[in-house]
Amino acid sequence: MSSKEKKISLDYKKFIDNKDLIDNAHQHLIDNEYEYGPDFRNKEKNYSVNKIETKDNVSRVYFEFAISGFSELGLEYVEIDAKNNVLTRRIEKFPKSKKPLILMFTTFFSVLLAVIVIPWVFLNSDNVDPLYKSGKVLWIKSDAPVYQNKIHYDGPDVATNQLLNWQIESIDNDRHIGLVKLEVINETANTITVNIDENCAEFLSSNGKTYSPSNTITRAKEVSNIIKDHEVKDFVPLWGDITLVQGTQVVGYLIVDLPRDVTINRLRWVSSDSVTIDY
Repeated sequence: MSSKEKKISLDYKKFIDNKDLIDNAHQHLIDNEYEYGPDFRNKEKNYSVNKIETKDNVSRVYFEFAISGFSELGLEYVEIDAKNNVLTRRIEKFPKSKKPLILMFTTFFSVLLAVIVIPWVFLNSDNVDPLYKSGKVLWIKSDAPVYQNKIHYDGPDVATNQLLNWQIESIDNDRHIGLVKLEVINETANTITVNIDENCAEFLSSNGKTYSPSNTITRAKEVSNIIKDHEVKDFVPLWGDITLVQGTQVVGYLIVDLPRDVTINRLRWVSSDSVTIDY
């Protein structure tokens, strides 16, 4: 759906002299609407430039954005260097709506019912997915780990957004790569920022040792072709700081380097919450 079909508007305010810079930043927002999550990405948005900061040849363009049905504005920024390359995009605040009193009472009783029913379901059902666990705020659904010497996948380049072929290979011949696909869901918090890095989780393995995730972004190297034996078709690196509003989720893969005869027994997630999944 195009920006015209969704009636996306942009108000330059007093920053019209920086139109080219603003247009570049704004286009990056439009091209990457998936970062708003399913609750916001397909809604009509009205953007306005809030301010522009420049330091060390990097410009940070702040946008406020309004969404129909939400009384408060959202706020985000895009950083662009002197060569017009987009460096960073971060959503600092999502729009909020004022809830009617009756809706607040309905929400309260729904939460109270969930507190009672969900533990009962987990204690009394043999059909509950053992790889779907909850913490205080986050729910995490995992696929069973798989192991490969190399990972091939296609995905966009961070700088150009061009779709390229990528490879992640084991660090040496004595190791293989463990892949774990995760769906991280913000179930209860209004908004939460999840820091996904080497310290976001721990893998307890069959040799009794604990291993940390490896950086899927820096490990990825461009290749000319994808080899089917190494291809992971739905591979998306799960890495970086990700802000989730309530009811939204992010899906991707963590990887870990392991000795060849070692497998993953347990995942302990520790970023912004504590969730343990046994395999």
